[in-house]
Amino acid sequence: MHPIKYIFQSYLALRHRLPNAFGLLSAILLTSVFGLPSSTFAQILLTDTAAVRIGLVNNYNIRLVKQDLAIAANNNTLGNAGFLPEVNLTAGRSNSVTNAKQTFLTGQTNDKTGAKSDALTAGAQLNWTLFDGMQMFVRRDQLNLLEQQSELQLQQTIENSVYDILSNYYALVYHHQQLKVIDKSIEIDHERMQLSEQMLDIGAGSRLELLQAAVDLNADSAMYLNLRDQIAKVRTALNELLARDPATSFNVADSFELRQGLMQDQLLSKMLQQNSTLLLSRQSIELAALSLRAIKGRQIPTLGFNLGYNYNDQSSESGFLTKSTNSGITYGLNAQMTLFDGLNLRREKQNARLALETGNLMTESIESGLRATLHSHYNSYVNRLQLLRMESQNVLAARENLAIATERFKLGDLAGIEFREAQRNFMEAEGRLLDVKLQVKLEEINLLQLAGELVFR
Repeated sequence: MHPIKYIFQSYLALRHRLPNAFGLLSAILLTSVFGLPSSTFAQILLTDTAAVRIGLVNNYNIRLVKQDLAIAANNNTLGNAGFLPEVNLTAGRSNSVTNAKQTFLTGQTNDKTGAKSDALTAGAQLNWTLFDGMQMFVRRDQLNLLEQQSELQLQQTIENSVYDILSNYYALVYHHQQLKVIDKSIEIDHERMQLSEQMLDIGAGSRLELLQAAVDLNADSAMYLNLRDQIAKVRTALNELLARDPATSFNVADSFELRQGLMQDQLLSKMLQQNSTLLLSRQSIELAALSLRAIKGRQIPTLGFNLGYNYNDQSSESGFLTKSTNSGITYGLNAQMTLFDGLNLRREKQNARLALETGNLMTESIESGLRATLHSHYNSYVNRLQLLRMESQNVLAARENLAIATERFKLGDLAGIEFREAQRNFMEAEGRLLDVKLQVKLEEINLLQLAGELVFR
């Protein structure tokens, strides 16, 4: 029976027996009945794998980083690296009107007012750097690294998003399991109230016992509603991660599996090879080394080739020539070398070497921190697995203790307060077991993320 039905039945009984004691119960009943969404009983099951797949397609952070990767791929071309020539076309036309008065050595004079002249020029120019001290090859390597770096940044964003999606998903499963525990407790409260009412009717019970049963039912019902509120918040957060309507309704799995075969040595080996943060730091070292190579390449002479075609057509009503047309090809080689630049090149090389040392130190620091983080999470993972086995035994003992207490309470051999204590011990044992299960699962996905194994393909 749904817990709301238990509350409703108890509400009717309390209203008849205790007209001044059902205020909170009335509020809980109204909130529970009218607060339920219309789709509560017709929701689609969402698995953890399906949630991750939806997130990989829809998540805004992932989509934004994919745009950065597309830009890095577009930039990775031979032309951007400097391997290809540059071709330019030029064209122009000019006209003028002048007043000219010219006297030649022969004594002849040329006096022209409003003399018109025009010129048409056109040309094509090709410039090609044949050798630049290997800088174009360095630039090509830099562009490749920058594209790989964008791919790693995408992988890192995917890992973070997958972790957020899974942690929220498993928290939702955890809260639903908690809801079942409270549901069971409300069922026990309802039976206790019925028994207390029957005992009161035959004169073997007391009004105090019925009131205490009502208070305990109210307390468990309030926990039920608070937990529903938490579930709604986590569901909204998960929908946001999946870039869906926050009001989208869905069901989650009843439980989740735990992986108990994770080995620290294997995780460490994979982390050193696959961890995206560590790989990004190593790539920063390679980029710093390439920057140093590019600076050294500027010390070497550069050699370029140029080829051009020019066309020129002029006409004038004054001057020596009234018409002039010429065209032709130009070509040649040019070399350039900087002999002294105010010691700026030396300064840049020193800074590049310092940046390279900084990159090495940063990578060592990141690796050390990741080793410590992995060690800490693995210890927590192992300890919580041991605690999981212990809490499983505690639940069995608490369940048996509650069964015995229930039989004694029905026989009138156990007071309501003592029965409530057994009930509370059972709820707390179930709650601790669920807490430990969630902690183990979160430690598991933490370890997988550190090892670079969390990305779903």
